[in-house]
Amino acid sequence: MCLPPRRLPLRLDLFGVVGEDFTPTTVRAALPYSGDITVTINSGGGIAVDGSAIYNILAAHRGKVAVEIIGIAASAASLIAMAGHTITMLDGSILMIHEPQNITVGDSAAHQKTVEQLEAHAVAYAKVYAKRARISEAAARQVMKAETWYTPDEAVAAGFATAVVDRRAVPFASVDKRYEARMHAVHARAAASPRGLKKVADAKASWARVVASMNKSMGYAPAVKPEEAKPRVELTGWSKVIEEHNSFVRRHR
Repeated sequence: MCLPPRRLPLRLDLFGVVGEDFTPTTVRAALPYSGDITVTINSGGGIAVDGSAIYNILAAHRGKVAVEIIGIAASAASLIAMAGHTITMLDGSILMIHEPQNITVGDSAAHQKTVEQLEAHAVAYAKVYAKRARISEAAARQVMKAETWYTPDEAVAAGFATAVVDRRAVPFASVDKRYEARMHAVHARAAASPRGLKKVADAKASWARVVASMNKSMGYAPAVKPEEAKPRVELTGWSKVIEEHNSFVRRHR
């Protein structure tokens, strides 16, 4: 029976200014109809109403939403982050929550209207933060008014993130011990036959010639001559061969 190929979760990068570099329209167009997705955020915020719209689009998605904050999620971007089933912050990232802001040009009536709009946005934002952190809306509002900045660990402790990840590259030279053990077993079975023993002897003699050449080129004392190298029946892994060579070099410097 042929199984369908496994589909990897879609990754959606939200970088830049909310409402300019990415909008509710572009986010909606980029999302599949269903399925798990990873949303990567690096945004200092932007337009408050667009932040609310994108939050609701992600929250209503048919599938799990994994949010990753890789740089900063501030202002409207922090609200978007709350849509994740999981919210992971990478080391060095920052979360900032504050009151919605705006600039008004006009008379006192125009400024008063902006105050009303900002208060409405603030109340709506507080509901989202309170739901995520499982705190009261009044407590969430205090966090917003204080313009609170969180490190990854602080965000997890406050309930605004679920995990901290130190995503470093795996060392290139790392050895899979299980793989090495399987290779030892394969070599041991191969060496059990007369032909296998001869192959082992040939391989060790060849390696001795390589070591002698390396030592000669680096000016070290001569290594054991190939004809003097007595192959042993038991097999060793490459890691031990290298270590024996390094020990020899250190002794003859």
